[in-house]
Amino acid sequence: MHPLLFGIRIVLTIVKIKKADDHVSVEFDNDATLKIPARVAGMYRLETGRSVDQIEFAQLREESDRFQCRKKALDYLAVRPRSAAEMERYLSKKGFSGDIIRETVTGIRDAGYIDDADYAARYISDRLNRKLVGKNLLYSELLRRGVPRNIIRHALKESEALHANADEVYTVAMKKYEGLRHKSNPLVKLSLFLRGRGFDGDLVDSVIERIRREDAGAEEEM
Repeated sequence: MHPLLFGIRIVLTIVKIKKADDHVSVEFDNDATLKIPARVAGMYRLETGRSVDQIEFAQLREESDRFQCRKKALDYLAVRPRSAAEMERYLSKKGFSGDIIRETVTGIRDAGYIDDADYAARYISDRLNRKLVGKNLLYSELLRRGVPRNIIRHALKESEALHANADEVYTVAMKKYEGLRHKSNPLVKLSLFLRGRGFDGDLVDSVIERIRREDAGAEEEM
């Protein structure tokens, strides 16, 4: 049966129902298929051949969007932790409405699946385990991922013991310097490299000055 007009109401007919573990797939004669959470489906008395007007169909579609939005969110989290802003951007790209997205993100945050403070702390630890970088780079990377500034600053302060000291930055600098030593303006290029890795300006300047002194001392000995 195709949609019929009764006054101003469009009536649809359920043509197929398929049950899964956590939801019911409901197919209508307008080719729409909605996935309704199992705990909600019983409230609507869904069965094949039943007619549904556009008001009830809109309610069912909202339930379906809510269910699928949460499922997409949990699948996205299964890959790796996400910030709240990352999750919102992802769900927006999937076409869900702002209200459904906010409701979903609030729900999974309240359930403990999203925690920006924990996300920032883990990100910093994992990043530093892979490669020595500075606080400035970590700050900008977390900011791009939507973590609030105050949470980033707190996470960087709490992870102070993990951050590079002057000797560690010097080791990184010397490794890079070996490839720059015979090029033009090697110390300028080295400084830009270290700043690009996110190290503080004062720390970079002290390391550059240390290398400059060592070079000068080596020349005097020759």
